[in-house]
Amino acid sequence: MSITVENMLKIKSFSDFKILAGHDGTNRRVKSVTVMEAPDMYKWLKGGKFFITTGYWMKYVPNKIEELIIKIENSGASAFGIKLNRFIDALPDKVLKTADNLSFPIIQIPSYCAFIDIINPVLSLIINQQALKLKYSENIHRSFTSLVINGGNTQQIVDTLGNILKIDVAFYDTYFDKKYVNSNLDKFSKFFNDIKSFEIDKILSLYDHYPINIDKKNYGYIIISNEKIKNKYVSEYNKMVVEHASTVLKLDIQKKISNMQIEEKYRNEFVRDLITNNIKTSEEVKNRSKLYNWNFDAGIISIIVDIDNFKMNYLKIKNKKMNYSLENTKLIIFKSAIKILKKYFKEVPYTTFNDSLTLLIKPIYKDKLKFSNKLKKICREINANILKKTNFTATIGIGNYESSVMNSHISYKNAKMAVKLGRIIYKCNNVISYDELGIYKLLSLIYKSNAAKNFYLSNLQELIDHDKKNNGDLLNTLYYLIKNNWNLKVTSEKMYLHYNTIKYRFNKINELLNVDLRNSEERINITISLKLMEMAE
Repeated sequence: MSITVENMLKIKSFSDFKILAGHDGTNRRVKSVTVMEAPDMYKWLKGGKFFITTGYWMKYVPNKIEELIIKIENSGASAFGIKLNRFIDALPDKVLKTADNLSFPIIQIPSYCAFIDIINPVLSLIINQQALKLKYSENIHRSFTSLVINGGNTQQIVDTLGNILKIDVAFYDTYFDKKYVNSNLDKFSKFFNDIKSFEIDKILSLYDHYPINIDKKNYGYIIISNEKIKNKYVSEYNKMVVEHASTVLKLDIQKKISNMQIEEKYRNEFVRDLITNNIKTSEEVKNRSKLYNWNFDAGIISIIVDIDNFKMNYLKIKNKKMNYSLENTKLIIFKSAIKILKKYFKEVPYTTFNDSLTLLIKPIYKDKLKFSNKLKKICREINANILKKTNFTATIGIGNYESSVMNSHISYKNAKMAVKLGRIIYKCNNVISYDELGIYKLLSLIYKSNAAKNFYLSNLQELIDHDKKNNGDLLNTLYYLIKNNWNLKVTSEKMYLHYNTIKYRFNKINELLNVDLRNSEERINITISLKLMEMAE
């Protein structure tokens, strides 16, 4: 425990003490008093000392006084007291100026004052302060403990903290991504608007804050409304209150996580039962849905967020630390996807598998095309957010709409197919809707067969050989032609090539493949061949 230099100088018997320099440092903490009669004592002493001396040793090293004051201050000393007009009459001006620059108090002690009459009152004041602080701590502990025992929630803890400190406070729960401010806070204040508007990094750069850590993992921050100032000495009483609040917030977080995990377990089981067709009656669905306030009357669409190459990264794990990091990344990806979907959908039932997240979404528009476009846009937002936060990518499969929740398993099966075919066609980091897979649904049944391979090679081999021999780009041109519905003008624009170049390539493709691509049947054969080759590769 400690007092400040300012508190110490208010001791009645110290009325004749005089601050010679370093007036701005009177808020330094004093933990004990040490008599200093050797110039190198600072080497073995800890911080918070009030050094007092007769100055006897100084008369032998007058040119080193400034250097010694700097070293004493660097050791963490709170102040330096000296008896003048005995061994040394005055301190040089440059020494006093240095002390001012360092905000390090130099105090003149009256020559009549015995050191024991300094040490005893200071230590008594420190002990008395310690007793008061312990009593204060006990009262604060009792307040917070009573709150927790009586079932107080996070908001009540924040309100209690603000009432005790008599300043505005906030708590940013990073685990559940939720912000709390004390209830009586002015809704138009700068602090309130900053907390509600800014991201956590910006908030922490503006205000004093205290991390809430459990087992070296961060779960949030207590944020104090005092804007950051240069003064590094914060009230010990305030720190004590914050520490008690931190303890009960840790207990509160652990309780919420435990409750969430229990609910999540049963919720996961319910969603898994739905998508695996393990529920046989609609009555069971209704009863279990009521537990989570879910309503499936409008039907559902299944969405799968599948992390790309996640199993491959697991194979590279060499120690527990790497395993923890990968599991944490997976949680970040899943939480990020859920958070974004909750911006647009009131209910987001979901379940998790090893490297994928499955969600059941209700349509928010009656117009199917409008909803489909909106859902794909949301999924692309999820992909962008995952990449930004983790440097991982995900393939997102969107199943078909099912009017009855009893057919959830069908939408889920089709979402899985969308993920599978999406990876085959587009590799990774894409959004694929089952309803837009078209002919790929059929081709997925045969693309691995020898018959499929013989079919596409019989139609494309000449083109493949020509490109390989001449380092050509005819196969890629064919891809763009098919993609742009055989429109040469649009293809030239998409490939940033002159129209005549595309026209020449189109004729060359016809010549090499011995086909007429103006004929619809020929186009179908070549289109199917190219799609089969893409899937096989």
